[in-house]
Amino acid sequence: MVKIKEIQISGIRGIRKNLNITLDSSKSILIYGDNGSGKSSITDAIEWFYSDRVEHLSSEEIGRKGINALRSVFLPEDEAAYAELRFSDSRFDSRKELFYKRSKLTSEYSNSTEEFDNYIDVFLKENLILRYKDLLKFILFTKAEKLEEISQIIGFSEVTKVKTVFKKAVNSLKKELKIRNVDSHINRQQARILEQIGQNINNDEQYFNAVRELVAPLKLPAEVKDSQSIDAILKLIKKPEDKEALSQQLSYEKVIGVINNLKNCIEHIRFSYEKYYEQYQTISRDIDKFKKISLEKLLSEGLLLLEKGIFEDEKCPLCLQEKNREELVEELRERIEELAAFKKEKEALEEEGKAIQRLIQNPLSEMEAALSETCLLKEENSEIKSKIEQLKESLSGALSRFKKLTFIEREKRIKPEEFIRLDDTMVQKIVSTLKDKMRKISTDRKDDEKFTINSKLILVKDAYTEIKSLKRELEIFKQQLQSMELIYDEFVKKQKTALSSFLTAISKDMNEFYLYMNRAEGVDEIELIPLGEGDELVGITIKFKFHGIGSPPDKYLSESHLNCLGICLFLSSVKAFNNRNKFFILDDVISSFDTAHRTKFASLLMEKFSDYQIFLFTHEKDWFEYLTNAVKGKSWIITKMVSNYENGAELEMPLFNLKQRIENKFGKSDASDLGNMIRRYLEGLLKEICLNLEVKVKFLYNNQNENRMSNELFSELKSKLKSRKCELKDNVVLERLHTSIFLGNKASHDSHYSEDINDLKTFYDAVLELEGFFRCINKCKRLISKKYYDSVGKVIRCKCGSKKYNWEK
Repeated sequence: MVKIKEIQISGIRGIRKNLNITLDSSKSILIYGDNGSGKSSITDAIEWFYSDRVEHLSSEEIGRKGINALRSVFLPEDEAAYAELRFSDSRFDSRKELFYKRSKLTSEYSNSTEEFDNYIDVFLKENLILRYKDLLKFILFTKAEKLEEISQIIGFSEVTKVKTVFKKAVNSLKKELKIRNVDSHINRQQARILEQIGQNINNDEQYFNAVRELVAPLKLPAEVKDSQSIDAILKLIKKPEDKEALSQQLSYEKVIGVINNLKNCIEHIRFSYEKYYEQYQTISRDIDKFKKISLEKLLSEGLLLLEKGIFEDEKCPLCLQEKNREELVEELRERIEELAAFKKEKEALEEEGKAIQRLIQNPLSEMEAALSETCLLKEENSEIKSKIEQLKESLSGALSRFKKLTFIEREKRIKPEEFIRLDDTMVQKIVSTLKDKMRKISTDRKDDEKFTINSKLILVKDAYTEIKSLKRELEIFKQQLQSMELIYDEFVKKQKTALSSFLTAISKDMNEFYLYMNRAEGVDEIELIPLGEGDELVGITIKFKFHGIGSPPDKYLSESHLNCLGICLFLSSVKAFNNRNKFFILDDVISSFDTAHRTKFASLLMEKFSDYQIFLFTHEKDWFEYLTNAVKGKSWIITKMVSNYENGAELEMPLFNLKQRIENKFGKSDASDLGNMIRRYLEGLLKEICLNLEVKVKFLYNNQNENRMSNELFSELKSKLKSRKCELKDNVVLERLHTSIFLGNKASHDSHYSEDINDLKTFYDAVLELEGFFRCINKCKRLISKKYYDSVGKVIRCKCGSKKYNWEK
């Protein structure tokens, strides 16, 4: 699990100069700062580091990613803004810079390893940042938006893609079964059998019995028991001179079957086309949208050029007109998304169109084969063949017209009643003529019993063999469809079960956290529930019980409680989703909480998330003070964010670190900002001394009390020393320091004052002397304090007692 060890930020939002936060990877941090002091600049920098965007800055005016507002306006154009993060796992350490390249803002990581790229991708699947404005976002999302949000985070969208593939396979098999229309072909063959022997045959037993009855008059020395025995009987009764006549009969029978089936095929085609036409009429009401679908590929190519940086000018790469690049990318994305939705509708209709084409092609292929039959090659049948060719041309013409029509040619769309015209009279005449010719062959040999039986047996065998083949084909298709439906149904069950199980787990944490902070509110059984229509998941909703009555959250809960619910959902998602990162950021999230909820929230963080690294930012003074006490001894860094004109946002530095920076500047003879730093060090020192000695100052409200000046504190400290008859009261160093304070004030507040390194050294030496009077330098390092007061000896001392002074009451 990854935690942050160090953050360095420069030139981002309110942070003009380098801001450094050094953390042990196990330490959390609490930062207080007024609104506008720059706390959120830290959040913005971290979000940009991971996602290359700042969501709350993204807008049409600023740009899709908010990058234009990220870089500090005070940063010179030739300097790079950056966010550098060092982690508990050093493989992921990197600096990300934001700089101008050819007048375009460009970003770049210093770490280009595949491991780092994979780590950055993890951000999209984990919840690391919660801002106040985001608290209600998920709670008030639509049901579909909730499903999409969670699907993206937990990878559920990939599962949905697999399900879509299975469903497509099921639908494809159903469509294929419909197109092949096997039942119709079986019925056609049954009609052939019925015409020959006057009964239907549905199985082998019926088939063999029918053959026995048919050949019984011949009293053959052969038993009908299987297909091989029937073949043997045919060999016994066939005569060479009958071969041509039997072949012609079979040929006529095949052509008659094709023509008879034509009417059923065309009815099936017309029915399908009517449904297609209705769908087309529905979506073609807004046909202009669909005319633009052809632009999708062109727009996508343009977007690709911009996203890959191949085209970097502030122009449209397609028309070369002047255009802001960020705005153009955003517009292209929106248009492509809109066109994609239209394209999906169009593609569904086109699939139906392809199915209709195949429905037409099937009888066309049969008629093509029929026209090659030997019976139609005879000169005497040329007129019949010509009429069959006319029927074929009617089908072929309909198919050709259908293929040529473009999607947007609404005015040319063929009405169902005009789609395929079939001359029923012609069809009946063709069939009647063919049957007469077929019967004539039998009539010419009506006295030849063996020929008649042989003829019927061949036709029945051919038809039943075709039926068995069709049934096998139908059975295979049904088995495939049944297997695929079973796989699909099981997959959907697993999908729903997995999502429900996941939502149950996250709901349990969410309910626990909410009740931790709202035990007496009458709210319980908070749940995230998946919603579905048939086999499709369409959304997720949040339900809970309010005094035993089920309800959506926004019906009864106040904004404060909705915000509380939002925080609980975020914390639950941290537990559920964050498998790589062990830290999260809470940026001013308790503004609408009352005192009771704030203290419970603090307890929740300390108790349930003690193993996480937390970045907690607030502008609420009272809560900051409460948290300061709550996290004492728990390895938290507690600091404040301040802002000044020169440096922008910066953290109030602990005295030890500030002292180190002051001494580094003296070592480099660098007087810049040195007077201000010494003044701040003195103020911090005086605050600690006055606190320890219980020096009373005039009452001010908190925000003013925090900004006490050195002069006031120093003056009250001298009064306290004098009233307690402490030997330090007349020390010459105190007088010297009183004079030197002037230098710190001038250096901090008067821009015309030129800082002199020697004068500042005198000032700093006096500050160190003051510290030496009150701090045990050699042993315990503690300041003298009232809590170490010796009432017997009437002395005040440090913790170890090495430094002590008279202190009378």
